Amino acid sequence: MGGYQGYYAEDPRTRFFASLACDQRIEILKLLREGEKCTCDLAPKLRVDISVVSRHLAILKSMGLVISWKEGVNNYYSVADKRIFDILDTASKIMKDTAERQRNIFTKL
Repeated sequence: MGGYQGYYAEDPRTRFFASLACDQRIEILKLLREGEKCTCDLAPKLRVDISVVSRHLAILKSMGLVISWKEGVNNYYSVADKRIFDILDTASKIMKDTAERQRNIFTKL
């Protein structure tokens, strides 16, 4: 399940960031940025079984990153706190800046 081990960490940020250390969980959050989604909507977009999506959502929910509710037979999810997108956007900017700095170092060789 990606980088999330479900282990005890003294610093809660360790578990928080570990819960994000998975491409599929990042993709789920990106899809939820568009609005609430049913697991039945997420599975085909991720090209995985609903059970896989459910496991990833359970990890995100355990960290308080998503909330869920049931309507009929479907489970719906949305982001609990939109500030998670600030974190993801900042991480993307850091990675781009780092890549640019490294590119500049190599062009000087």
